[in-house]
Amino acid sequence: MYKNILVAVDDSAKSRLAFQSAVETAVAFGSKLTICHIKKNTIIYTPIDPTGMLSTTHIFKQDFAQYMDEALEKYKEDALRANIKEIEIVQTYSSSPGLAIAEVIAPGYEVDLIVCGASNKSGFDRFLLGSVSLDIVKHAKCDVNVIRIGGNK
Repeated sequence: MYKNILVAVDDSAKSRLAFQSAVETAVAFGSKLTICHIKKNTIIYTPIDPTGMLSTTHIFKQDFAQYMDEALEKYKEDALRANIKEIEIVQTYSSSPGLAIAEVIAPGYEVDLIVCGASNKSGFDRFLLGSVSLDIVKHAKCDVNVIRIGGNK
């Protein structure tokens, strides 16, 4: 049923659960597994000061941290141990990770299923910070499996 499963990962517990679910599904269907991590770009707008002048502090900040490189390799090793034959790692930058996964990466890699962890953010936090899983569900053209920690928390 699924030929290529994309799992969105970071260094969180919800991500590890999503990865495990993706591995189990890939094994069951003999699917390719695409392990995806989006490094965060922070775009800071140009504010207008009280005099009406534009004041530029920072326009762009990019995460150059290497902390996920080792984790991605460990995810790949775990998938190989589960006998998944074809594994690909995708890592890129975006200020909107959910949209990047749903609208660019998934179609570009011909993904049939996206697996991600739920954020468990409250309504106000979700409003302020956004939700990667919500963006994926709203914009993906393929099936999406959202893995929750602890039921309906």
